Amino acid sequence: MKKILGNRKVKRVLIAVVVIVVVVIALKYIIFPPTKAILTTGAYRIASEDYWVNEDKVDPYANGGSARQLQVRKWYPIDCSEDNPVVVASHGSCGTIDNNVTLYRELASHGYTVLAVAHPGQAASVKYESGKKSGPDMSFLREMTALKPEEDPEKAYEVFHQWMEIRTDDLNAVMDDWTVKSGATKFIAEGHSLGGAAAYAMARIREDVIGVIALEAPFMYDISGVENGKFVFDENDYDVPLLSIYSDASYSHLQEWDQYGNNAKFLESANPLYTNIHYENIGHMGLCDLSLASPVLTAIMDGGFQKVNAADQLKKLNEDCLTWISDLTDLLGTGL
Repeated sequence: MKKILGNRKVKRVLIAVVVIVVVVIALKYIIFPPTKAILTTGAYRIASEDYWVNEDKVDPYANGGSARQLQVRKWYPIDCSEDNPVVVASHGSCGTIDNNVTLYRELASHGYTVLAVAHPGQAASVKYESGKKSGPDMSFLREMTALKPEEDPEKAYEVFHQWMEIRTDDLNAVMDDWTVKSGATKFIAEGHSLGGAAAYAMARIREDVIGVIALEAPFMYDISGVENGKFVFDENDYDVPLLSIYSDASYSHLQEWDQYGNNAKFLESANPLYTNIHYENIGHMGLCDLSLASPVLTAIMDGGFQKVNAADQLKKLNEDCLTWISDLTDLLGTGL
């Protein structure tokens, strides 16, 4: 009898294990379904490699006062002799080094080198040169969840200023490192969300940044203070071309969300340096590769499934960015 009961218990355990494994596998395929890679359209074969840049500063998110180290993923064309600007890419809050990887690959196939930066403490995952990995810092997550620009603009300004300092220091370090190793270079700063805000900032900071692609990002660096409960902006025009791309998540709110004050101003500007694109029927995360990798997570973050096929939308995004960069490169030849 004991042997029979023992066998039944073993069977129940085995069945439970099998059920758990099946559920886990099913959830994996539901959350991250198999997808076909978006093929590149350029003439060049491409490759990628990771390297690391050490900053001469203490990592604000590290315990023990260790130096800040950045993971950089370089996407580049093979056997390409074109002298093109280098694109430096910055992910959004809790994004990844592959935030817009289909764009990076597409640009590389057309002769552009892309340096995608992972920002420690603000990225979903960062791998260090030692092999160690880390995720988002808890203090950063708390700042994100507590941020209420309309209710407490003074606190929001303090947080924005801190984030911009961290991001611009990171991007300066990557650009300086590249310039030391490769000589004088022209850069295009690209980013999604918080990364796009940092990309705008680099055009204010560096003369070698000759263009910006910002995917639904506020001009956070331009906020210089708060007066009468409202953000005060540096409203001076940019002197380099800007490509600002929006989804339904923000486009209709640019006039009402105070932190987007300069977005609204530049949207209505007649300045030929400003190009604005609005993609309809997608949300904020539809502007990055998460929409392709995980429609479910994208829907959770955006409050619903997007009405446009993710692959088709990313192809359109890539095409528009490539066309804009190609036009910018042509202008460089005329003395821009």
